[in-house]
Amino acid sequence: MIEIIVNQDKCLGYKECGLCVNICEESILVPDEETGKVKVDQDKKVNCDGLGNCLDVCPVDALTIICDDGKSACEHATSEGHSHGKGCSCPSSAPMSLDRTKRAETLSHRITSTDNKESGNTCECNIEPKLANWPVQLHLLSENAPYLKDAHLLVAADCVPFTYADFHNKLLDGKILAIGCPKLDEISDYERKIRAMVEKNNIKKVTVAIMEVPCCSSMYSLVKNALEGLDVEINKIVIAINGSIKE
Repeated sequence: MIEIIVNQDKCLGYKECGLCVNICEESILVPDEETGKVKVDQDKKVNCDGLGNCLDVCPVDALTIICDDGKSACEHATSEGHSHGKGCSCPSSAPMSLDRTKRAETLSHRITSTDNKESGNTCECNIEPKLANWPVQLHLLSENAPYLKDAHLLVAADCVPFTYADFHNKLLDGKILAIGCPKLDEISDYERKIRAMVEKNNIKKVTVAIMEVPCCSSMYSLVKNALEGLDVEINKIVIAINGSIKE
């Protein structure tokens, strides 16, 4: 059985921090009203999946996950050659900066010109990825990730990168990405997380990229509400279904 341990001496407390409580989807980590710290719900601890989302957000390394063989999740990650965030165990949620200036490699693709389909003319294009952070999903992003410091934050609806062909060059370049879907995601914690990301990291500029469909407008409203009262410039970009920038 996987076991999670909270170091009470290191824990900052659920009122001062509480990041692990918010991110634990199984509600195993809960506030301890007597001590003000975080504790393990003994009735729910059997549901721990060992992925380590809680480890990745803890700023003081107060959490340890022990696997069935008695080794910690970080020991397993090290032996397997991973070098992710504090949790180490879950590549899907461990904060990573992707320094594109150190990667000269570009991806070359032959694409058929849409204006010359009948003639079959092609052009050679070099496409260099502009993604500078991982993870990108709002649920997985940690507001304590180092790449957020003084960043220009791009909050994009899930469909935008698939619809707007030049997303990397025109929208993503120079920004830190967070994606989500206001219709399909569980967004109850999004406002709190976005505000925490901005407040903790001195973010002064946020761009919100959404689709023209009605349900997507709530993503922009969500960001505006989250940042109300803060000295932050918020820009909105709307992408049409045909792939053009509408506004």
